[in-house]
Amino acid sequence: MRSHLTRSSSSARQVGGTLQKQEQDMEVDGEDAAGEDDDDTDSMMEMLAVLQEFQKRKASKSSARSVAFQKEKDALFATARKKAEDTSCQLPDSDKARVLVSELKAKEFSQEGALNELKILLGSQDECVQNLLGHLNGLIEDLSHRRAAQINEASAMLEAQAAAREKSRKRLCGLANARMTENMENQKIAADATALIKHYKSLLLS
Repeated sequence: MRSHLTRSSSSARQVGGTLQKQEQDMEVDGEDAAGEDDDDTDSMMEMLAVLQEFQKRKASKSSARSVAFQKEKDALFATARKKAEDTSCQLPDSDKARVLVSELKAKEFSQEGALNELKILLGSQDECVQNLLGHLNGLIEDLSHRRAAQINEASAMLEAQAAAREKSRKRLCGLANARMTENMENQKIAADATALIKHYKSLLLS
């Protein structure tokens, strides 16, 4: 708007300067015409008539320019008023935009706060998980040692039982062999006794 008013004022100054220059030129022309031929009245009258006609044309042109300038000025003022009204009508929208931006910033800050709290919570949960894993690792290691000890003990017991069973088997086998040998000897003695008895009977019968 200011640029339009500046251009309008500069145009008005240019028009005023042009009019002043033309008036000065006409005054100079009039003085020259009067000085050149004071004796020739007809020429003077014709010159005056030409000057009057020129003055009339100049006045009509000046008035036309003034009317055009006034119209341009009125149009500029009307445009400026309309822009001012549009700007005033848009002010509530600007206020709404500011409020919306403020709300968005507040939400952004709240989201950042929530993210920070979530990071802290995740950090604490991670620490708890690490502690729990540490305890579980210790418990698992302890259980593994105990299990290994129990397995070794059971293996030793099985090996000892196997040795005891082998020893018992050998002892039983020895006893069985001894019993069989004894039975065989007893059978032999019985057979010898039977043979001896038969021999005695035969001797007695003979």
